[in-house]
Amino acid sequence: MSEQLVLIDVLQDQKIESSSTPKHGKPKLKCAVRDQVEIKIGCLDDLLPKEHLARKVWRYFEGLDLSIALNQIQSFEGTAGRSATDPKILLSLWLYGTIDGIGSARLLCEYCGMHDAYRWLCGDVNVNYHTLSDFRSLQQELFDELLTESVAILAQNNLISLEAISQDGMRVRASAGASSFKRKATLKVKLGLARTLVADLKKEAQQNPEGNRKRKEAAQKRAAEESEKRISKAITELNEVRKSKIRSGKKELRKVKKEVLEKTRASVTDPEARVMKMPCGGFRPAYNVQFATTNEGKAIVGVDVTKSGSDQKQTINMINQIKKRYNKTPKTWFQDSGYKNNDQYEKFVKQHEDCTVYVPCKASKNESAAMQELRERMETDEAKEMYKARAATAEYANAVARGRGMQQFAVRGLAKVKNVALMFTITHNMYLFF
Repeated sequence: MSEQLVLIDVLQDQKIESSSTPKHGKPKLKCAVRDQVEIKIGCLDDLLPKEHLARKVWRYFEGLDLSIALNQIQSFEGTAGRSATDPKILLSLWLYGTIDGIGSARLLCEYCGMHDAYRWLCGDVNVNYHTLSDFRSLQQELFDELLTESVAILAQNNLISLEAISQDGMRVRASAGASSFKRKATLKVKLGLARTLVADLKKEAQQNPEGNRKRKEAAQKRAAEESEKRISKAITELNEVRKSKIRSGKKELRKVKKEVLEKTRASVTDPEARVMKMPCGGFRPAYNVQFATTNEGKAIVGVDVTKSGSDQKQTINMINQIKKRYNKTPKTWFQDSGYKNNDQYEKFVKQHEDCTVYVPCKASKNESAAMQELRERMETDEAKEMYKARAATAEYANAVARGRGMQQFAVRGLAKVKNVALMFTITHNMYLFF
């Protein structure tokens, strides 16, 4: 113990002596200078390296047909009217933003002023969040056509094959909270209050036309009208859910109790969203996003968004979409056990005899001949070996979408949600091959 004390005392004495040693002067430092005026000569094209991803995104859209968006522009050269933003710029921004996991138009607009890659894509064109949001919401036909065209190019160059396709669904949270779901009685009360508020605002606008020009009052009126529309839509969706429960009861030969129908709820925030069981085991407002992915190349060739929490009735719609898009029916179709449905499978076999389905199934009492054939086929070693490609294909596409931000939608409504899903699909295919 005494030896330790002696050692500590010696070290302290050395520290005191070293600290008392005189210094030779002030240290030389490189300090930040931010008020120095500089003149730099350059252009936006010098901001990015030649092989930057943003350049590849731009070149990708240079080879695609954007006539659907161009035909919607109503201002022409030599006539009055403001110039419209080039659709190629808006598409490139959304696609590059999707790669970075950006799903908000406001955030994308901020990036356009702060980051070199987005500034380069803008090309000195001012883009606001409203323009970006409207473009994504209103261009479903364009996105749909771009998906078909891009997949056709990949198929022509033998980069993918439409012979074998895997289908899978993923439940993505909607832009609505659980507390936004209300029963019919509550929705009627809210609808009455919303209509009263709209009527009061219209009356105030008639009595004071000058005050109605104010931006704040105009925004209040617009918000009240939108709230009224959403509540009316929620009542319509609630009635649709009730009818669906009654149909399911009749099919299962059981009577749906009145108490069950009265407890049915709909969201006043996103009326088309449905409460679904999520992968975590909980229940959340969500949409069911369906992807059809090629086993060779792992390109997404079909996309759909439904309000159903089940995958059982999604097979026929998806394969019809593939046939309509590319005029070709796949030879093999892979799914997980969540798609198994006797009635749907028999309809599928009748409509698409040339397509062979591979889906796990178990023996049942009232097994049809088609289901028995499917079960026996899945028990063979060849089918088991072929089925291994499904997880590596469908689950891969889902994982990439999750990694790019498809955890929760920032938009509301089935149509807008499908546009986001289409954008993810176009981005996925572009990133893989271009």
